[in-house]
Amino acid sequence: MTTNVQRDVEFGFVAAPSGETSLSDGKTYDEILADCELGQELGYETAWMIEHHFSDYYPTPNPLAFLHFIAARFPDLGLGTCVLVTPWYEPLRLAEEIAQLNALTKRPLHLGMGRGTAKMEYDAFGIDMELSRARFRECYEVVSKALKGGRFTYQGEYLNVPKEIEIRPRSDTAKLNFYGALGASPESAEIMADLGLTPICTTIVNFEKQHEVIARWRERANAHGLDTSKPIPLMVNCIIADTDEEAIENAKTFIPPFMQQQVDHYEGDKDHFKNLESYKSWSHVFNSMVDKCNPAAMPRWSQFQFVGSPETVCRQLERYMAVGFGNFLLHIATTGVPRTKRHDWMRRFAKEVAPRYSSKFKD
Repeated sequence: MTTNVQRDVEFGFVAAPSGETSLSDGKTYDEILADCELGQELGYETAWMIEHHFSDYYPTPNPLAFLHFIAARFPDLGLGTCVLVTPWYEPLRLAEEIAQLNALTKRPLHLGMGRGTAKMEYDAFGIDMELSRARFRECYEVVSKALKGGRFTYQGEYLNVPKEIEIRPRSDTAKLNFYGALGASPESAEIMADLGLTPICTTIVNFEKQHEVIARWRERANAHGLDTSKPIPLMVNCIIADTDEEAIENAKTFIPPFMQQQVDHYEGDKDHFKNLESYKSWSHVFNSMVDKCNPAAMPRWSQFQFVGSPETVCRQLERYMAVGFGNFLLHIATTGVPRTKRHDWMRRFAKEVAPRYSSKFKD
């Protein structure tokens, strides 16, 4: 039994379309609501939504609209995005939508923002992927200015607010929490620190690389005098069973199809990342994802997730805590996982793992 560990860790879950592969898109949305109902009942802090377009890989193209619905149905859940892909947005409309959602919910709003890594999405929107960093920065700067309240203008290279305006509704900024998606790129770590953003991360990137980019962010953030004690969110796959062997067998069943879905969506079996200067660090990430489509890769993959018995999951969790992560987004709703299994894993984590790290969960 793990003892003498901090008791203020936060736990949420990824609210994503899931269930049997035979379900229609609308029915997979019903699965999201079922997960939110259980998540609220069990005491999870936040339901986090993903943004993707044009494929089977999580077709939730408007997370903020969906979060309005969740807020009305489940008012005790915090709300989050992991992440909004801001280079695709008109920033004033985005700021207004955030302000409206913030006004309608009583719980904190956690806004993960990123530049996205799917070339086919960029191509469909007609946006040059090489401009993603600049467009991300400018969109965030406009949104941040708008949500602070008052009249403002903005002049950027790609985005402009030439006429002084104020967005409505005015926003309670104390409830707003912003995060910048941080993957495999040390350069992105510096940009997030320059913008004053806490990272939000995913275990799609290996542990050693995560450690490296978090250290780079923390060094830069400290140089700016930023508070680096805020819990860093991490999206991590979670499969709990009585034994490690049983959990890994579940991973062998459900994770390879999920990995193949990502390979298809991101075109991870192609070489275009090598030809995109600001995405070169992602080439290895997606090459390794191809390997994980093989069930034989699951035992090693599982070591860097929350996969195993409750005791094993605790050890995995504490390894990430030691790096600085303190807000965990359980990624349970993956391709083809039926509700019975998802809810069993959510319950077991809430009852057998979370109470050791958060006083908000009952032992």
